[in-house]
Amino acid sequence: MNATHELAILSQARPRCAQITVAGCTAHCFTDYAEFRGAGLKPQAFIIKSEDPAYVGQVLRRLRRDPDHATALAFVDGRYDEADRSVCDGPLPTSSGALLERIEQTRSRAQAMRARNDDRSADSLLLEYMWLRPDCVLEPLADWRHPRRYRYPMLEALDRSDSDPDAILQRLDKRGLIERVALRDRQRECDHCGSAQLNFIDVCPNCRSIEVDQHAALHCFNCGLIAPEERFVHGDQRQCPKCGNRLRHIGSDYDRPLETNVCHSCDHVFVEGEVEARCAVCRHTSATTRLRLRKIHSWRLSGLGCLAAQGVAAGPGPTLFEPRQFLPYPQFVGSLEWSLKLVNEGSFNFALVGLHLENLEQLRGALGAGRTADLLEACTERLRESLGEADLATHADQDTVFLLLPNADRKRLSALHHTVRDLARQAMQEEGGGPAWRLAEHGVSQRNARGESARSLLQQLRDGLGSAERAVA
Repeated sequence: MNATHELAILSQARPRCAQITVAGCTAHCFTDYAEFRGAGLKPQAFIIKSEDPAYVGQVLRRLRRDPDHATALAFVDGRYDEADRSVCDGPLPTSSGALLERIEQTRSRAQAMRARNDDRSADSLLLEYMWLRPDCVLEPLADWRHPRRYRYPMLEALDRSDSDPDAILQRLDKRGLIERVALRDRQRECDHCGSAQLNFIDVCPNCRSIEVDQHAALHCFNCGLIAPEERFVHGDQRQCPKCGNRLRHIGSDYDRPLETNVCHSCDHVFVEGEVEARCAVCRHTSATTRLRLRKIHSWRLSGLGCLAAQGVAAGPGPTLFEPRQFLPYPQFVGSLEWSLKLVNEGSFNFALVGLHLENLEQLRGALGAGRTADLLEACTERLRESLGEADLATHADQDTVFLLLPNADRKRLSALHHTVRDLARQAMQEEGGGPAWRLAEHGVSQRNARGESARSLLQQLRDGLGSAERAVA
């Protein structure tokens, strides 16, 4: 057990002492979050102790909206609401060993974020929160009281600006930093305010009145009048109210048409009314065909999102070309498309190379996330130094690198293979493990570039990395 770890316990009841030992860690006790902030501590984890869900929810939201501690571990020793299930890290582990394991895992992954900038926006905090928790999935919560019926409590808690959580998710999705896990629901929303609290009402297609009822109707063959049956009843006889014709025999004097809906405002008779959607929030009325379709997904970090959470290629690309720099992936794809245009004009050729790290998870298991990140950063730096000034490189995801080498011949590619072997050898650890790289390459010239696109070439390279016979280790 590690006595160097510090915990913060926030308890609704006044603690008997200000400092205790929990699982071998030094735990500081407070009654509310403001008191904790006044102490100036930076604990590795928080424990919220209370049987009052309202108190637990209040502390959790104060914590998640504090940019200094927003992504910290937070366990609950007590009761909490369903909405707070995704805002905390669950119940307090039942054993000191399990608690310390969670703390160590989070600390190890936090070490891999040393390259991050000081951006504490909701976008950045969400990436950091999910990176610190392996296999974290952002799930929507169904809440009938919410205008949009589905919400993401964790994202709401992290966002200090109270902006639209969907806008944040759309930004991250557009940048390729998060990816969909599963489609949870589909719903229609108001085209005016976005609310999903809608009332669907049958209206008269003639005058738009809502005073519509279903009635049996009769059709007079003599004059063609169609009207509710009660308008034809005169004593014990049926008589048309328009032409006065007595209706004795069904099929010869009258029949019962399909029209059974009657508008009490204009007496219009119709088979099916039109349906309007009325928003319970803004009272806006619209046709059902104008409603927005919203798909409700669960989300997780993408490969690029994991890199961005660690500060690797997280920002926009350079405005000017910088030799030997790793480009953001979209910029690399654009450069590859431009290179293909040059090839098709017959004045250019290049080699596209992919490097895939086969044993990322094994390295993390043996070395920890932080040490693995340092090792891979060192490998990337040495690889960057070996590139020519006209070469381009990018991180496609955590364990894949693409290189674009203009006018590369077999001698240049052989030198690259030699460089990667040296990198793998130099990165071997005392424990006997090290990175194992797969290489795949594709020479592009006017002879074989017809009909190719940047994405098709990259997919071919990915296929080659998956089918390569051996790794460079």
